[in-house]
Amino acid sequence: MVNKIKIEIAGASYTVATSEQEGYVRDLAKEMSDDIDALMVRNPSLSMNDALVLCAIAYLSEYKKEAANSDHIRSQLKEYLGDTARARMDADEANRRADKLARELEELRRRNGL
Repeated sequence: MVNKIKIEIAGASYTVATSEQEGYVRDLAKEMSDDIDALMVRNPSLSMNDALVLCAIAYLSEYKKEAANSDHIRSQLKEYLGDTARARMDADEANRRADKLARELEELRRRNGL
C-alpha cells in the first residue's frame, strides 16, 4: 500500500509517495531538515542547494559504509556457518568411529571372557 505523506524539509513542503510508515518518513524528514539547518548555521554562505548536496553526499557515504559493513558481516557469517557445518560433520564422523570402536571392544571382551 502506498501512502502519500506531506513533509517539510528546511521550510519547503513535499508530498512523498511511499510504502513506509508515516512516522518513519516524518522522522527522516525532521532529521534531514535538522542536518540542513545545522549546516547552514555553521556555513551561512551556503545556498539551500549546496546544503542539500552536502547532506546527500554525507548520507550516501554513510549508506555505502554500512552496506560494505553488512556485506562483510554476511561474508563472515557464511564462513562461520561453513565452519560449523564442517565441525558438525567431523563430530558425527568421530562419534561413528567411537561407536564402532566401542562395539569392537565389546566384541573382544566377549571373546576373551572379560
